[in-house]
Amino acid sequence: MKKKIIIIVIAILVIFGGVSAFLIYKYNKFDYKKNITIKIGDKIPNTSDYTKYKASKIKWSKLKIEDKTTYYVGEYLGKISYHKKSYNIKLIVKDDKAPEIEVSDMETDFGKDIDILSNVKVTDNSKDKINTEVVGEYDINKSGEYNLKIVSTDKGNNSSEKEFKLTVKNEVVVAPAPSQPASKNRVKTGTTSKGYTIENRDGLYYINGILIVNKSYDLPSSYNPGGLLSSFNSAFGTMKSAASNEGIYLNIGSGFRSYSTQNGLYNRYAARDGYAAADTYSARPGHSEHQSGLAADIKGPNDYLYLNQEWINTSEGQWLNNNCYKYGFIIRYPKGKESITGYIYEPWHIRYVGVDVATQLYNGGNWITLEEYLGIDSKY
Repeated sequence: MKKKIIIIVIAILVIFGGVSAFLIYKYNKFDYKKNITIKIGDKIPNTSDYTKYKASKIKWSKLKIEDKTTYYVGEYLGKISYHKKSYNIKLIVKDDKAPEIEVSDMETDFGKDIDILSNVKVTDNSKDKINTEVVGEYDINKSGEYNLKIVSTDKGNNSSEKEFKLTVKNEVVVAPAPSQPASKNRVKTGTTSKGYTIENRDGLYYINGILIVNKSYDLPSSYNPGGLLSSFNSAFGTMKSAASNEGIYLNIGSGFRSYSTQNGLYNRYAARDGYAAADTYSARPGHSEHQSGLAADIKGPNDYLYLNQEWINTSEGQWLNNNCYKYGFIIRYPKGKESITGYIYEPWHIRYVGVDVATQLYNGGNWITLEEYLGIDSKY
């Protein structure tokens, strides 16, 4: 009899414990949505959208909110508290709308660079950076009509494109003004102050294996590699891809220029500002690194600061200054070195010299010029 009573008591306790455990679980369990997806421009969900329980307000990490709305694509982590416990919530913000492009047909004079993207307007429902590029080939040194298109891609990988026509007008020969000072071309043989041998190979000057183009060393008027060299293009492609992975979009604003193109540019600047002023920011024909096929002016997407020294304050300018050496490029005309290079500070102008030399010239962020490195000058 006692044994039966004991068994009954144990059974009652087991049943009571199970029921208690079930009730505790049922009324203390915190049911909530671990993931929620919204679109650009939607209101940020509040706590009631996640759970019926009276939990704390959600604390978001790195989520930009404007009037309870977000315009930035991405995945964001949030935390919500209930009964002194913290729970993770993921907010996924998606974008399914492509950028809108406004572009009209354009024209430029023969041999005159044109900033195509400055004539393009791109709008998007998000506030993330938009990568905009010109697709198609054209030659400002060859008159004619070119069918091109603008391609814009937002962070949500939505892409749109729009075609337009670029007309390069017929060539107008600009003769050098009679008062244009001639290049002295002073140092052409021997060794530099650093002991490097100056080599002349078919009219091109090499020092320590580096093709030199500055105010003292010129290129023949006949030298024309036909565009940017493969060594430049390959390295730039790698650098551009690495930058885009960090949300930085780099484009070539001006690449190769022929002798005749530079001649026209320089004389137009000189006619406008005088030769003394032009010499501080524009190279005389034969003295431009652009003619070498190893240099280019860089810009960012929709960059209104193109060819402006304030470009260094943009994310693209900062990234280029701090990372280009890793891919073999140098900032050719650094700040504070104007008296050495002969040109104003140009944070947008890069020159390909190879990773080893570029790393030495980067100098931990305190750029050294080619002139200092090789022991040469740059003077007409």
